[in-house]
Order: sequence, then structure tokens, then C-alpha cells
Amino acid sequence: MLARTLLFLTTSGALALGAPLATAGTTYAGLRVDTPRGLFLANLDDDGGRCHDAARKIAADAVDREAANDDAFYKRREELEKLPDKEEAERLYQELVRSHRKKQNLADRELAACNDAADTVVNGRKDALDLARIHTIPQPTVPNSAVGSLRVSQPDRVHLFIKRGAWELVTRETRLTADELRRGAELGIEGRDIIRDTAQWDGSIDVTLSVSGGASSTVTMHEAPVLTQLNTQRLEQVITGKPSDDDAEGKQWRADTAAVIKKPAGLRQLDLSGDQWAQDIFEPAYTSMPGADGRPQGMKLLIGSVNDDRRVASRVMFTELAGSDVGGIHVEHVPTSTENNSYDSMGNLETIPATSSYPNGRVVIGGDGLAPGKTGPAPEMLTLLKSQGLQDPISLDTSWLTIGHVDEFIQFVPVPGSRLGWKAVVADPTAGLKLLDQVQKAGRGGDKLHGNLPPLEWPYDGRIDQRTTSEFLADKQFVETNERAAERIAANLDVLRSKAGLTEADLVRVPSLYTARSLDWGMLETTVRSMPEGPAKEAKRAELNAMRDGVAEVPGTVNGLVLNAGQYVAPKPFGPVLGGKDLFAEAITKAFRKIGYQVTYVNDLTSTHVSEGEIHCATNTLRDGLTNRWWTKQS
Repeated sequence: MLARTLLFLTTSGALALGAPLATAGTTYAGLRVDTPRGLFLANLDDDGGRCHDAARKIAADAVDREAANDDAFYKRREELEKLPDKEEAERLYQELVRSHRKKQNLADRELAACNDAADTVVNGRKDALDLARIHTIPQPTVPNSAVGSLRVSQPDRVHLFIKRGAWELVTRETRLTADELRRGAELGIEGRDIIRDTAQWDGSIDVTLSVSGGASSTVTMHEAPVLTQLNTQRLEQVITGKPSDDDAEGKQWRADTAAVIKKPAGLRQLDLSGDQWAQDIFEPAYTSMPGADGRPQGMKLLIGSVNDDRRVASRVMFTELAGSDVGGIHVEHVPTSTENNSYDSMGNLETIPATSSYPNGRVVIGGDGLAPGKTGPAPEMLTLLKSQGLQDPISLDTSWLTIGHVDEFIQFVPVPGSRLGWKAVVADPTAGLKLLDQVQKAGRGGDKLHGNLPPLEWPYDGRIDQRTTSEFLADKQFVETNERAAERIAANLDVLRSKAGLTEADLVRVPSLYTARSLDWGMLETTVRSMPEGPAKEAKRAELNAMRDGVAEVPGTVNGLVLNAGQYVAPKPFGPVLGGKDLFAEAITKAFRKIGYQVTYVNDLTSTHVSEGEIHCATNTLRDGLTNRWWTKQS
């Protein structure tokens, strides 16, 4: 006889529980799933703390090895550049890139391999809480000769344990005695990894109990998805990198930010191996199931960037942050020669808060749109996100930006009482240009656009564009860069209206300005100046003048930090001054005040702004996603 309980995904992606299939006659086998919806967790945290010291050693040992790998890579690349057959040289180079990446990610694979599901024991009481429970249904009339056995459909995906005083791993040799069948036995199941690609595994596992005599019962369980956190969830901690010793401004804005953050959140400064972009190294997420007391049981899972530039810094997930209720996820990626790896930094991944169609939020991620010659973001990351089933990613066009991240033009903030409970703060270059027109019409066009600048020393006196407002407005490249930015932002908002249901009432527009004078522009301009007059110089000058991809000219407000209780930390704009007031700061403060927010401005001008990032780029947040009962929400 066969008794079977089915759990399945509905067409909306929500988990649902099916009724047991009917059976006839007497059976001596039965299973009861104790976890509502039949969910289980990918048990990737480290409740026992056994991985921490090993992670630090792995990361430390990788430094010299990876430096040697780099030296060998560059040497081989030089050799390939000398080959006469350029097509063959390119083929060999692509093989070299792939093999090099594999070697350089060895430490990441080793770091990710240590977690609670990596061994075959239950690591204490807290680890036991991460097991989804199944019970065999007591069968008091089984004969003394009865023997039970347990089987899972994909043993490489899960561990099944049986509680016999201590938890024991269930193997092919495990047998339930007649006495255990009479009393009923407690089982626990954990996932060994997350769902990465539903084409390979959709998260479903069959657990079968068979009893001698032919009776059996099967339950189908499903692994809980990994969900990215929302800005509407309560802030628990802000993370940033430690500024360098000579970055006085970086130290100051961190101190100013820490003063605004309310307890229990705090500002935690970590050694990011010289990488100042804490937002880009990982995306905070979580996984959870209903616990025994009805409250969510789960853990935070930090998804590491596949951008190789973020590789070393992202190891902080394992060396500093992983532990009890926190795990890290490494995603393998095979690079291509045409990809823009900046799209794979996690500042390019944000999550729209809850809507009626996506009650657990929906991922937005930037990419190349229709730009020729660029690819991204990484297909492995997109596949992983889509495979979770509940936050189907929306692709936005960020090819018009030099860096190419969605956090350069849009931010989501909680607004209780509004239509959706949140609003989207959107950069508005058209409004920025209008403010400059206002300055010029007031007869102050001859003043520097950036007002109230602090004293600037080399090289910052050159990196901060100190032209007047009139000179900016007379610059065709500057004006057209902002007009293009406005057009692309409008097109992205059309996508969000269509796919996420946003309306104009859900937007908070703040004045902004972009410039084509990026670090890339500066390097090309230096090259042009050093060239002798002639056709080659003219061609390079035309290339320089044609640049229209944008970075923030006025430090970008949308690239700020969302705190609790209506607090927002934004970079100080240093906009044009009229009547003793910074026009940009005044307009931004007014826009935020309308939605109940107080803005604290901090000076990141020569710290992060000149490096083409802002406060959001240089921070990351951990929020309380584990209070979300996502399994109760249907789209």
C-alpha cells in the first residue's frame, strides 16, 4: 500500500499543501510533516561557530597563492599577445581567463563549503531548530518482526536525521525497530545547498518510509526560497569598510552617520581589504520556514558578488559575518571578454518592497539594455534569483551610467500610510537643470555651481569641477548628458509602471545632476592633452566630446542610507547657493519632509563621491527579514 502527501508550487510561485492520497486496507507505514507547508531550510549558517577560525585561515592563505596566480596569468597573456594567429590567441586567452577565475575562486569555494549542512551531525540545540520535522505515525499493532527503512529521493541534496536521544544521520542501513514504529519516530531534514537553478533541481524532496510487508508512505517536501531583504524591514545593523588612515573625511562621515543611527542598529566598520564599496560585495537575503512555536525559523544568507573586483572583499561574509543564523553564498561565474562586470556588483541589485502582485518584494537589477558590445549581469546570478520563485527579477537599463548601478538613480523607502506603504525616490536631472536656470536668471550664473565647498587640495581641486553655473549650462556635453539621463530614467520608470504597478503618486522626485566627466573621461582627456596636433589627436578629442554616460555631478541623494523611524542619510550636495541657501539641499529636504523623513547630510565629497560612489555604495545593511511570514502571502 502507498500513502502519499504532496506539496507543490502553485502557478503564482506560492507553496501549497495537497491532501494525502487515499489508501485502502491496513498499512503499517505513515509519515506526518510537522512543518507547515512542508518546508525545510538550506542549513548554511554556523550555529556551532566551528567555521570562523578556518575561514580566516583560508582567506589569509589565499593571498600569496592568488598573487602568484595573477603573475602567471599576466605572463601568459603577454605570450598570447605575441602569437601571429590572433583568432587562436583570442581562443586561448578566453580559456586562460576561465581557468584563472576557477583558480582564484578556490578560496571562495572552500569558505562556502563550511556550514552546518556540510557535516553529518546536528551541531547543538540551535542547529536542531533549523531542521524541518517529520514524524512517523505511531502504529501500535505492528508485529515484533516489523522493520522500517527510510529513503530520500535525492540524498545529495539533503540530510535526513532520526532522533534517538541524539540525532543520527539516516543512511541506507538505518532501520526502525518494531518498538520505534509503534511509538513513532521523530525525523529532521536539512538542505545542503540553496536552490540555484530549477532546471537542475526545483527544491522538492521525497521522503519515503517503508515497512516490511510492503507498506510505504511518502511525503514531498520543498526547500524554502532565498529572499532578498526589503528597505521596509527593520534595520538591525549598518556595515561599512574601515576608511584608510589618510581619509579624514571618510572617518568623519562615518562618525556623523553613526550618530544618527538609532539602537539596536549600529555602524560596524570592517576590514574590506581596501575595497570601500560595502554595498557591492554582497546582497543580504534570508531564508525561513514556520518554526515549532509558529514564529519564523531561519537565517540570513549573504549572496556574494560574482564581480571579480569584489572577490577578496566579499570574503568578509565568511571571515566576519557568518555564524549563528548567518550564512554566506558563493556563486560561481564564468566570465566572458565582452561582459561589464560592474553590473555584477550588488549595488546594481535592489528590491522593490511589497506589492499586491509580489507581496514579498521583487528584485530589480541593471544591465546593458540595448547597448552594443556589453553583456551582464551574470546569467548564473539571474538564474539563481529567478529560481527562488517569488521575486522574479525586473531588468532595468543602466547602460547610460558609467558605473551602471540601479542605486545611482532609484531608492525605495518605507512610507507608512501611503498607497503601497513605501515610495520610490527617483533622481530627476530635469529638475536639476531647472535649478541651474533659476540661478542664472537670478543673476548668479557667474558663481561656482558647487557652493560652500571646503578647502580642496590636490588632486581633489581638479576632481571637483569648479566651473560656474553659466559655464555648466553652456557645456553641450553636460546638458546632453543630463537630458539623456532624464530620458533613460523615464524609460526605466515606464518599465516599473508596467511590471510593478508604480504610479506617479508612488514616486518622490529629487533634483540631480550627472556629468560625462568621469574618471574614464579624465584619463582620456589627459591622453588627448599629451598628444601632438594631428588627425589622431582630433579623433581622440572627438571621442572625448562624444561621451555621454553619466556619473553624479552633484553628490547623489538617491544613493543614500535608509534608517529606521523616518531617518535618511544622504551625501551633502554642495549645490549652487542662492540667498544663502543650497538650492539642492533645500529642494531635497522639502521632498523628503513631505513623506515624513528627516534628512541628515554628511560630507563624502573627497571620500567616496570623487571615486564615483556615495553613502549607499559605501554601506550595507542587515534588516529583519526573518519576521516575514512569506509562506502566508499569495500573489
